[in-house]
Amino acid sequence: MKRKKDTEPSNGMLTNQMDVGTDGFKDFQAIMLNKVKSQPEAQKREIELLAIKFKMQDYMESEDAELKQPGEFLKEYLKTLRIPQTKFAHYIDINPSNLSKLIKGERPINYELAIVLGKIFNNDPMLWVEIQAKNELKKIKRDRTRQFNHYTLKDLINS
Repeated sequence: MKRKKDTEPSNGMLTNQMDVGTDGFKDFQAIMLNKVKSQPEAQKREIELLAIKFKMQDYMESEDAELKQPGEFLKEYLKTLRIPQTKFAHYIDINPSNLSKLIKGERPINYELAIVLGKIFNNDPMLWVEIQAKNELKKIKRDRTRQFNHYTLKDLINS
């Protein structure tokens, strides 16, 4: 008997690891797409917002070489919510040009703004700060590795 693609599996497909490209993965993907299509718009939006939050957390845990600025995540939130940058800037009481610079990565997120963003988007303000700190450390390490290579505990002890 062949199982319909829009019903939940009973073979452990949702809990067992599977490789992309397998029939099991394709079945899983079809189930998830059908579930999302049947959700009300508000719930779809909540899922999209949660996905952004997970992307932020995943970025923090990854060792990916490509830097992703906190402003890129903010831009994704605003796009998902269909909120114009100018409207958002006025709402949080900052100059629209400063928001634009923040989104482009030309201006850092301060602690106060991290609290505001955390409150609005229901995530930990430290996540915004940690993304920025991770990026700054990676830039410094990348640009000035030679300068820091001569610092070792062995040399300190022997000096």
